[in-house]
Amino acid sequence: MGASADKLVGISVSVEQLVSLRGHLSGMSLASIKRRASYRSGARDTRARGRGMEYEESRAYVSGDDVRTMDWRVMARTGEAHTKVYAEEKERRFLLAVDLSASMYFGTRHAFKSWTATQVAAHLGWLANFAGDRIGGLIVTPDSHHEVRPGKTRSGLLAIFHHLANASHIEMPPSSGINRLNFLLRELQRVVKPGSIIALISDFIGLDDESLEILSALVKHNDINAFWIHDQTESAAWPRGYYPVLINQQQRGLDFSMAGRDHWLLQLQRQHRTQIESLASRYNLPLLPICCNRDVSSQILQQLKR
Repeated sequence: MGASADKLVGISVSVEQLVSLRGHLSGMSLASIKRRASYRSGARDTRARGRGMEYEESRAYVSGDDVRTMDWRVMARTGEAHTKVYAEEKERRFLLAVDLSASMYFGTRHAFKSWTATQVAAHLGWLANFAGDRIGGLIVTPDSHHEVRPGKTRSGLLAIFHHLANASHIEMPPSSGINRLNFLLRELQRVVKPGSIIALISDFIGLDDESLEILSALVKHNDINAFWIHDQTESAAWPRGYYPVLINQQQRGLDFSMAGRDHWLLQLQRQHRTQIESLASRYNLPLLPICCNRDVSSQILQQLKR
């Protein structure tokens, strides 16, 4: 955790504040959002007959029916061939996967990355709610995780807000050798249903070979959008000076008062950014950088307009 608190306006958040963000989306036409969602993936169930996810009824077998849909139980009971009919499922699941690892509790100006991640999740949650999607969530913190199963009622979205708000009030995240990003990805792989839309919100610190292996499996059957949460100091050179920071409850200092002293840090920053961009390119993931030093609503709306 780092930064001077007098420069930060976004550290902790309440459920009420996340609910109020609905008003920030008034610039987006609700009808256009629904049309866009309907065109992309369908925003409601249809009763068209076909192979889908939800069993509807059984009927007498007709020549040409797929033998994989045969209803053997009805056939055994009646002595006549029957086939299962399914309701075609157009509605898609929208899953918010929010990484609130210890590295997310950092910020230099305006807000912590953890606070910014909750804002992004709330904005996306409201837009998915507008479109009529089934919204679920996975929130991983330094010492806990929470799952909200996808549902159409607003109570599910409020449950996600509740977990995000509670996580934002952690005063000092415990240090741990466990890669929490990979833990989130493994949980995501466990709960996600094929055909889901996933908003992966993280600073992607901890990205490694295991991360890539899990993501390669997830992208085969789901649409993933990556939201890279970062502080401006993580993607640009630091001005010369001495920076007091708090690391594991101990006061430390970074001395960049002389030219070249931040060379190692710049190398790490470039490597991390290249790693994230390579990930997005490799799996054809939309990568949306969100800076925690700027207003989140304007960044989200700018990305949507694109």
